[in-house]
Amino acid sequence: MIPESLQQELQDNQMQNLVFSLDHVTRYIPLGAVFDGENYLIENYNISTIISANLTRIGDRLPAGTDNTSVLALGLSEAKSGFNPLPNVPAEIDAIVRQSANDPQGIYPGLELLNQAFNYKALRDNLATHLILHIATHGEFVANNAYASYLLLGDGKQLPIQDIQNLRDLSKIHLVVLSACETALGDTGQDGTEIAGLSYYFLNGGAKAVMASLWQVDDGSTNVLMQHFYNNLAQGTATKPITKAQALRQAQLSLLQGKEVTTANSEQRANIGVEIRPGTSTNRTTASFAHPYYWAPFILIGNGF
Repeated sequence: MIPESLQQELQDNQMQNLVFSLDHVTRYIPLGAVFDGENYLIENYNISTIISANLTRIGDRLPAGTDNTSVLALGLSEAKSGFNPLPNVPAEIDAIVRQSANDPQGIYPGLELLNQAFNYKALRDNLATHLILHIATHGEFVANNAYASYLLLGDGKQLPIQDIQNLRDLSKIHLVVLSACETALGDTGQDGTEIAGLSYYFLNGGAKAVMASLWQVDDGSTNVLMQHFYNNLAQGTATKPITKAQALRQAQLSLLQGKEVTTANSEQRANIGVEIRPGTSTNRTTASFAHPYYWAPFILIGNGF
Protein backbone atom coordinates (compact mmCIF):
# COMPACT_ATOMS: atom_id res chain seq x y z
CA MET A 1 0.00 0.00 0.00
CA ILE A 2 2.89 2.35 0.79
CA PRO A 3 5.43 2.66 -2.07
CA GLU A 4 8.92 1.43 -1.22
CA SER A 5 10.44 4.86 -1.79
CA LEU A 6 8.03 6.39 0.72
CA GLN A 7 8.61 3.59 3.20
CA GLN A 8 12.32 4.32 3.08
CA GLU A 9 11.71 8.02 3.64
CA LEU A 10 9.47 7.27 6.62
CA GLN A 11 12.16 5.06 8.12
CA ASP A 12 14.94 7.55 7.45
CA ASN A 13 12.98 10.29 9.22
CA GLN A 14 11.87 7.97 12.05
CA MET A 15 8.22 8.74 11.44
CA GLN A 16 5.87 7.09 13.91
CA ASN A 17 2.46 8.48 12.95
CA LEU A 18 0.46 8.03 9.77
CA VAL A 19 -2.65 10.14 9.19
CA PHE A 20 -4.72 9.06 6.20
CA SER A 21 -7.28 11.10 4.30
CA LEU A 22 -9.12 8.44 2.35
CA ASP A 23 -11.69 8.69 -0.39
CA HIS A 24 -14.43 6.53 -1.83
CA VAL A 25 -14.38 2.84 -0.85
CA THR A 26 -10.81 3.05 0.49
CA ARG A 27 -12.39 4.48 3.65
CA TYR A 28 -13.49 0.94 4.50
CA ILE A 29 -9.97 -0.51 4.54
CA PRO A 30 -8.79 -1.56 8.04
CA LEU A 31 -5.46 0.18 7.62
CA GLY A 32 -3.80 -1.41 10.63
CA ALA A 33 -4.31 -4.84 9.08
CA VAL A 34 -2.62 -3.99 5.77
CA PHE A 35 0.01 -6.72 5.42
CA ASP A 36 3.25 -6.42 3.45
CA GLY A 37 4.12 -10.11 3.61
CA GLU A 38 6.00 -9.80 6.90
CA ASN A 39 4.25 -7.28 9.13
CA TYR A 40 0.94 -5.54 9.61
CA LEU A 41 1.03 -1.77 9.21
CA ILE A 42 -0.01 -1.33 12.85
CA GLU A 43 3.22 -3.03 13.94
CA ASN A 44 5.22 -0.08 12.63
CA TYR A 45 3.02 3.02 12.93
CA ASN A 46 0.37 4.80 14.97
CA ILE A 47 -2.56 5.19 12.56
CA SER A 48 -5.48 7.59 12.36
CA THR A 49 -7.74 8.94 9.63
CA ILE A 50 -9.54 12.18 8.91
CA ILE A 51 -12.80 12.70 7.08
CA SER A 52 -12.12 16.31 6.15
CA ALA A 53 -9.92 19.17 7.31
CA ASN A 54 -12.82 21.23 8.62
CA LEU A 55 -13.90 18.34 10.89
CA THR A 56 -10.40 17.83 12.31
CA ARG A 57 -9.33 19.79 15.39
CA ILE A 58 -5.69 18.88 15.94
CA GLY A 59 -4.74 21.45 18.58
CA ASP A 60 -6.38 19.94 21.67
CA ARG A 61 -5.01 17.01 23.63
CA LEU A 62 -6.43 15.04 26.51
CA PRO A 63 -4.79 15.97 29.83
CA ALA A 64 -2.07 13.50 30.78
CA GLY A 65 -2.89 10.85 33.35
CA THR A 66 -6.30 10.40 34.91
CA ASP A 67 -6.69 13.19 37.46
CA ASN A 68 -8.16 15.73 35.05
CA THR A 69 -9.96 13.42 32.64
CA SER A 70 -13.33 11.81 33.34
CA VAL A 71 -15.32 9.27 31.35
CA LEU A 72 -19.05 9.06 30.76
CA ALA A 73 -19.60 5.35 30.03
CA LEU A 74 -22.96 4.20 28.75
CA GLY A 75 -23.79 0.57 28.05
CA LEU A 76 -26.42 -1.96 27.05
CA SER A 77 -25.97 -5.57 28.14
CA GLU A 78 -29.55 -6.84 28.03
CA ALA A 79 -31.23 -8.43 25.03
CA LYS A 80 -33.57 -6.15 23.14
CA SER A 81 -35.98 -7.03 20.37
CA GLY A 82 -33.88 -8.30 17.46
CA PHE A 83 -30.59 -7.73 19.28
CA ASN A 84 -28.39 -10.17 21.15
CA PRO A 85 -27.40 -9.54 24.78
CA LEU A 86 -23.89 -8.20 25.33
CA PRO A 87 -22.80 -9.91 28.54
CA ASN A 88 -19.30 -8.43 28.56
CA VAL A 89 -20.46 -4.80 28.56
CA PRO A 90 -20.81 -4.41 32.37
CA ALA A 91 -17.27 -5.72 32.90
CA GLU A 92 -16.02 -3.51 30.09
CA ILE A 93 -17.30 -0.26 31.55
CA ASP A 94 -16.55 -1.31 35.15
CA ALA A 95 -12.93 -1.81 34.13
CA ILE A 96 -12.80 1.62 32.51
CA VAL A 97 -14.65 3.81 35.02
CA ARG A 98 -13.79 4.44 38.67
CA GLN A 99 -17.00 5.89 40.13
CA SER A 100 -15.56 6.86 43.52
CA ALA A 101 -12.30 6.95 45.43
CA ASN A 102 -13.30 3.67 47.07
CA ASP A 103 -14.08 1.92 43.79
CA PRO A 104 -11.62 -1.00 43.50
CA GLN A 105 -12.05 -1.12 39.73
CA GLY A 106 -11.70 1.40 36.97
CA ILE A 107 -8.96 3.37 35.26
CA TYR A 108 -10.51 6.82 34.86
CA PRO A 109 -12.86 8.64 37.21
CA GLY A 110 -16.32 9.10 35.81
CA LEU A 111 -19.92 7.94 35.62
CA GLU A 112 -21.29 4.69 34.25
CA LEU A 113 -24.92 4.18 33.29
CA LEU A 114 -26.10 0.73 32.26
CA ASN A 115 -29.27 -0.50 30.55
CA GLN A 116 -32.37 1.45 31.70
CA ALA A 117 -30.20 4.20 33.18
CA PHE A 118 -28.69 4.76 29.73
CA ASN A 119 -31.35 6.91 28.08
CA TYR A 120 -31.31 10.03 25.93
CA LYS A 121 -31.71 12.42 28.87
CA ALA A 122 -28.78 10.84 30.73
CA LEU A 123 -26.61 11.13 27.62
CA ARG A 124 -27.62 14.73 26.97
CA ASP A 125 -27.39 15.98 30.55
CA ASN A 126 -24.01 14.46 31.46
CA LEU A 127 -21.86 15.43 28.48
CA ALA A 128 -20.70 18.75 29.92
CA THR A 129 -18.75 17.27 32.83
CA HIS A 130 -16.72 14.64 30.97
CA LEU A 131 -13.94 14.61 28.39
CA ILE A 132 -14.44 11.06 27.10
CA LEU A 133 -17.75 9.54 26.00
CA HIS A 134 -17.78 5.73 25.86
CA ILE A 135 -20.84 4.01 24.40
CA ALA A 136 -21.07 0.20 24.40
CA THR A 137 -24.19 -0.91 22.59
CA HIS A 138 -25.69 -2.03 19.28
CA GLY A 139 -26.06 0.00 16.14
CA GLU A 140 -28.37 -0.42 13.16
CA PHE A 141 -27.16 1.10 9.90
CA VAL A 142 -29.21 1.22 6.73
CA ALA A 143 -27.36 1.76 3.47
CA ASN A 144 -28.47 4.87 1.58
CA ASN A 145 -30.66 6.03 4.47
CA ALA A 146 -29.14 7.98 7.35
CA TYR A 147 -32.60 8.69 8.71
CA ALA A 148 -33.26 4.99 9.26
CA SER A 149 -29.93 4.46 11.04
CA TYR A 150 -29.63 4.71 14.79
CA LEU A 151 -27.77 3.90 17.98
CA LEU A 152 -29.68 1.70 20.42
CA LEU A 153 -30.04 3.27 23.87
CA GLY A 154 -30.06 1.20 27.04
CA ASP A 155 -33.78 1.70 27.57
CA GLY A 156 -34.47 0.14 24.17
CA LYS A 157 -35.22 3.40 22.40
CA GLN A 158 -33.44 4.51 19.26
CA LEU A 159 -31.20 7.56 18.89
CA PRO A 160 -31.35 8.55 15.18
CA ILE A 161 -27.87 9.40 13.99
CA GLN A 162 -28.88 12.75 12.51
CA ASP A 163 -29.87 13.86 16.05
CA ILE A 164 -26.40 13.23 17.46
CA GLN A 165 -24.88 16.43 16.11
CA ASN A 166 -27.58 18.40 17.96
CA LEU A 167 -26.43 17.21 21.39
CA ARG A 168 -25.22 20.20 23.34
CA ASP A 169 -21.75 20.15 24.86
CA LEU A 170 -20.29 17.74 22.29
CA SER A 171 -17.59 20.33 21.67
CA LYS A 172 -16.25 19.59 25.16
CA ILE A 173 -15.69 15.92 24.32
CA HIS A 174 -12.12 15.02 23.34
CA LEU A 175 -12.88 11.42 22.43
CA VAL A 176 -15.99 9.42 21.61
CA VAL A 177 -15.50 5.66 21.77
CA LEU A 178 -18.24 3.75 19.97
CA SER A 179 -17.89 0.23 21.26
CA ALA A 180 -20.62 -0.93 18.89
CA CYS A 181 -21.03 -2.54 15.50
CA GLU A 182 -19.99 -0.97 12.18
CA THR A 183 -20.10 2.55 13.62
CA ALA A 184 -17.75 3.96 11.02
CA LEU A 185 -19.64 2.53 8.08
CA GLY A 186 -22.26 4.48 6.23
CA ASP A 187 -23.78 4.68 2.79
CA THR A 188 -21.79 2.37 0.54
CA GLY A 189 -24.20 2.44 -2.37
CA GLN A 190 -22.18 4.82 -4.54
CA ASP A 191 -18.73 5.88 -3.44
CA GLY A 192 -18.20 4.85 0.18
CA THR A 193 -18.73 8.26 1.74
CA GLU A 194 -19.30 8.24 5.49
CA ILE A 195 -22.14 10.76 5.47
CA ALA A 196 -24.38 8.16 7.15
CA GLY A 197 -21.75 7.06 9.68
CA LEU A 198 -22.09 7.82 13.37
CA SER A 199 -18.55 9.15 13.49
CA TYR A 200 -19.38 11.96 11.08
CA TYR A 201 -22.24 13.22 13.23
CA PHE A 202 -20.20 13.24 16.43
CA LEU A 203 -17.36 15.12 14.71
CA ASN A 204 -19.77 17.55 13.10
CA GLY A 205 -21.23 18.21 16.54
CA GLY A 206 -17.82 19.27 17.85
CA ALA A 207 -16.19 16.13 19.27
CA LYS A 208 -12.43 16.05 18.62
CA ALA A 209 -12.06 12.36 17.74
CA VAL A 210 -14.09 9.19 17.37
CA MET A 211 -13.06 5.57 17.72
CA ALA A 212 -15.43 3.43 15.69
CA SER A 213 -15.64 -0.01 14.11
CA LEU A 214 -15.73 -1.16 10.51
CA TRP A 215 -17.55 -4.46 10.96
CA GLN A 216 -19.53 -6.53 13.45
CA VAL A 217 -17.29 -6.66 16.48
CA ASP A 218 -16.87 -9.57 18.85
CA ASP A 219 -18.10 -8.77 22.36
CA GLY A 220 -15.31 -10.61 24.16
CA SER A 221 -12.39 -9.24 22.17
CA THR A 222 -13.84 -5.73 22.32
CA ASN A 223 -13.95 -5.92 26.11
CA VAL A 224 -10.26 -6.87 26.19
CA LEU A 225 -9.20 -4.29 23.61
CA MET A 226 -11.01 -1.47 25.39
CA GLN A 227 -9.37 -2.27 28.72
CA HIS A 228 -5.96 -2.24 27.06
CA PHE A 229 -6.74 1.02 25.25
CA TYR A 230 -7.78 2.97 28.34
CA ASN A 231 -4.97 1.57 30.44
CA ASN A 232 -2.48 2.64 27.76
CA LEU A 233 -4.02 6.10 27.49
CA ALA A 234 -3.84 6.59 31.25
CA GLN A 235 -0.10 5.90 31.32
CA GLY A 236 0.72 9.21 29.66
CA THR A 237 2.49 11.92 31.65
CA ALA A 238 3.10 15.61 31.09
CA THR A 239 6.67 14.90 30.00
CA LYS A 240 5.87 11.70 28.09
CA PRO A 241 2.32 11.94 26.73
CA ILE A 242 0.61 9.04 24.98
CA THR A 243 -1.59 9.93 22.05
CA LYS A 244 -4.95 8.35 21.32
CA ALA A 245 -3.54 6.74 18.17
CA GLN A 246 -0.60 5.36 20.14
CA ALA A 247 -2.89 3.92 22.83
CA LEU A 248 -5.06 2.22 20.21
CA ARG A 249 -2.03 0.79 18.43
CA GLN A 250 -0.66 -0.67 21.65
CA ALA A 251 -4.07 -2.18 22.46
CA GLN A 252 -4.32 -3.76 19.02
CA LEU A 253 -0.81 -5.15 19.34
CA SER A 254 -1.75 -6.66 22.71
CA LEU A 255 -4.46 -8.72 21.00
CA LEU A 256 -2.25 -9.52 18.02
CA GLN A 257 0.49 -10.77 20.36
CA GLY A 258 -1.89 -12.58 22.72
CA LYS A 259 -1.16 -10.55 25.84
CA GLU A 260 -3.04 -10.86 29.13
CA VAL A 261 -6.70 -11.09 30.13
CA THR A 262 -9.14 -13.96 29.97
CA THR A 263 -12.71 -13.48 28.86
CA ALA A 264 -15.89 -15.50 28.41
CA ASN A 265 -19.15 -14.90 26.54
CA SER A 266 -19.00 -13.74 22.96
CA GLU A 267 -21.69 -11.92 21.03
CA GLN A 268 -21.66 -9.54 18.09
CA ARG A 269 -22.77 -5.97 18.60
CA ALA A 270 -25.18 -5.70 15.72
CA ASN A 271 -28.61 -6.58 14.48
CA ILE A 272 -27.53 -9.54 12.38
CA GLY A 273 -30.90 -11.20 11.86
CA VAL A 274 -30.43 -14.22 14.13
CA GLU A 275 -32.33 -15.49 17.13
CA ILE A 276 -31.30 -14.11 20.49
CA ARG A 277 -29.10 -16.58 22.30
CA PRO A 278 -27.14 -16.51 25.56
CA GLY A 279 -23.39 -15.94 25.49
CA THR A 280 -21.14 -18.92 25.14
CA SER A 281 -18.71 -19.77 27.91
CA THR A 282 -15.58 -20.44 25.93
CA ASN A 283 -13.15 -18.86 28.41
CA ARG A 284 -10.94 -17.74 25.53
CA THR A 285 -7.62 -16.04 26.08
CA THR A 286 -6.32 -13.14 24.02
CA ALA A 287 -4.20 -15.63 22.07
CA SER A 288 -7.40 -16.50 20.20
CA PHE A 289 -7.89 -12.80 19.37
CA ALA A 290 -4.72 -12.56 17.27
CA HIS A 291 -6.59 -12.61 13.96
CA PRO A 292 -7.24 -9.12 12.48
CA TYR A 293 -10.98 -9.83 12.65
CA TYR A 294 -10.79 -9.13 16.39
CA TRP A 295 -8.43 -6.14 16.64
CA ALA A 296 -8.50 -4.43 13.23
CA PRO A 297 -12.11 -3.14 13.01
CA PHE A 298 -11.53 -0.25 15.40
CA ILE A 299 -10.24 2.89 13.73
CA LEU A 300 -9.51 6.37 15.04
CA ILE A 301 -11.07 9.27 13.15
CA GLY A 302 -10.22 12.92 13.71
CA ASN A 303 -7.62 14.19 16.19
CA GLY A 304 -5.45 11.16 16.95
CA PHE A 305 -3.08 13.16 19.18
